[in-house]
Amino acid sequence: MAKEAAKKVMLVEDDPTQSMMYELEFKNNGYHVIIADNGAKALKTAVLEQPDIIFLDMILGDMSGLELLKRLKAEPKTKNIKTVVLSNLQKKEIIDEAKAVGALDFLVKMHFFPKDVVARCNKYLNS
Repeated sequence: MAKEAAKKVMLVEDDPTQSMMYELEFKNNGYHVIIADNGAKALKTAVLEQPDIIFLDMILGDMSGLELLKRLKAEPKTKNIKTVVLSNLQKKEIIDEAKAVGALDFLVKMHFFPKDVVARCNKYLNS
């Protein structure tokens, strides 16, 4: 029986320490991890790599996470990719807008350990 291919998780995070922390946890749980450190790279990479799920920070160097989310959902090749916001930005208006644009969920980083984010990822991909 052939081994199932690892699910692809894309992390859009401009902080290298944060990226490394989440990347390690996802890899330890059998995921293939793709990192994008800005919005332009994330959009291009998402089209090429077709990840199973994207975890997206709201504060990026070249554009806001909300702008990137809108672009991902407007692009035919990425509009159906499950996208979860993973940010410390907790403004209700931003959370509501992200969900209205198409975010599956909005996780506040400081409320979750990386292992909890992976557990959520498992749930999102299996539902």
